[in-house]
Amino acid sequence: MSKALTFISAILILTLIGIFVCYILYFSFDFPYQDDVTLLEFINTTKNTPWNWSDFFQALFRVDNDHSIVIPRLVTWIDYLLVGQVNFQHLIWLTLSELILILYLLYRLFKRQKLHLVYFIPVAFLWLQPQYHEVSNWAITGLQHGHVTLFLLTSLYLITEDKAYALTWSIVLAFFASFTFGNGFIVFIALAYVYLLQKNWKNAFIIGICLLLFFAFYLQIYHMGQAVKFHWNIKHILLSFLGFIGASAMEFPKIGLVLSWFIGFIVVSIFTIFSIDHGKFNLKNKDQGTYLGILTFILFSAGLIALVRSAEHYTIYSRFQLYASLSIIIVYLHMLLHSHKRYHNILLIGMLLYSIPFYGLSYFNHSIAQQYQKMSFIADRINWKNNQTILSVSSGFLMNAKPILLEAEKKRIYSMNHPWKDPLEQSKTLSITELSIPIQAKEYKEIMQQKHATWLNHYYWLEFQQFPFSSGIKKQWFMILKPTNKINHSYILPIQFALNGKKNFLSMENYRADYGSIRINHESLKSGIYKLYLWNLDTQLPSSKNALYALKQIIQVDSQLHTLVLK
Repeated sequence: MSKALTFISAILILTLIGIFVCYILYFSFDFPYQDDVTLLEFINTTKNTPWNWSDFFQALFRVDNDHSIVIPRLVTWIDYLLVGQVNFQHLIWLTLSELILILYLLYRLFKRQKLHLVYFIPVAFLWLQPQYHEVSNWAITGLQHGHVTLFLLTSLYLITEDKAYALTWSIVLAFFASFTFGNGFIVFIALAYVYLLQKNWKNAFIIGICLLLFFAFYLQIYHMGQAVKFHWNIKHILLSFLGFIGASAMEFPKIGLVLSWFIGFIVVSIFTIFSIDHGKFNLKNKDQGTYLGILTFILFSAGLIALVRSAEHYTIYSRFQLYASLSIIIVYLHMLLHSHKRYHNILLIGMLLYSIPFYGLSYFNHSIAQQYQKMSFIADRINWKNNQTILSVSSGFLMNAKPILLEAEKKRIYSMNHPWKDPLEQSKTLSITELSIPIQAKEYKEIMQQKHATWLNHYYWLEFQQFPFSSGIKKQWFMILKPTNKINHSYILPIQFALNGKKNFLSMENYRADYGSIRINHESLKSGIYKLYLWNLDTQLPSSKNALYALKQIIQVDSQLHTLVLK
């Protein structure tokens, strides 16, 4: 093919990388989101004088919720040593670098097939998108799944390239993966499977012994977490298993779930067919061996997660959809490997017809959640500074996280200070317009049942059907709760707009609809009567110049009765 096509392909791939990097950098925010506080807890525990190595290693290898997260803790500790404080945005940037490095490793595998660069374009579309935003924009999940995937690809690349000391290094990387996240030990299984297909019984036996050694050590420190719930609902297990593998299809409206099951079935079928083919006829085909190793890891991960996370319903989490994208990529590269050149263009066109709409829908479907999450983090910083509370999470989680955050601030391990001036404190210089918006308060109660605990997740939504101002994507609208007793500080909550319809969006309407809601975890508020204000925050302007509107409604919170009343 022509050099011009190579140049165009390279520019397109680099453009997709640039868009992805800018997207992550824009939506990332230095904030300990939910499980991130376990990383702070590790630094809190080990920052002792005098230094105690016993305490350090005990905290380093402690199992949290079924996972031994040694590598994420070490990375956080190194960041703390280098910077002097834990910075979660640094950790997200590291994950971003790893995701780009994973794309490069996929390119190295693709390059071994000696195909034109244009055939790699669908891989870039499938990988560089926000469907798995819980990995790309959440520090702890990024450190977990990013590292595991990187260790997997690197170890398989080493053994199929017959590099010097490949077996030794692959075992080391498998141990690293095993101490990164719960499914990391499956890297051992993937390596052993490749050796078994190659009929290399010796190396497969060595890998198996190393896996047993890992479990022998792991069982000494393991205790079952609260999220694990084994069950034998075969329908849920099977459909969650297939849906997990084909979850990239969830971006497509109406047909997403059924299509994900179908894609999952296709991936399992291709894996089975080519495993038989490799074991009988293609022992030395290093490309096929690598692809089968990756699919082995994905299938075992899907089965494990379906078994322990699908007790009541089908389970597809954003953080695991990274593997769904990877499964489509590997099947595509596998089909290029085993098809005649005259069919390559058909495969390319077919994958572009799938990957380009998927890419666009992924950004369309998830950007609104990313913006809302960032607004929640901004509000949480303000609420923590004013009231030592975080309103984006349930009161139960706040109770667990609060002492960790307070200790981290006391030891100067982490700071959530945010430059913000309450616009209500400057209200004398502001012209506050009074308005009335039809708002309904709806109560939600959800019984949370996990293995070792049951609790009530109780909160309210303030819902509105017609917002009187622009809901454009650049507008960051918040609701301020001002106590009437003038003793307590104000609270701030982000307004969550609904996603506008695709037809409306394409006809040049707003990306966000003009209706939405405000979630209030009222049990984290102090009792009292609160006046309500709408505030349009523009971070490029001083707070005093942002628009402020007073609502005619008020809310009354009773922390003893656990109620919220809108008047």
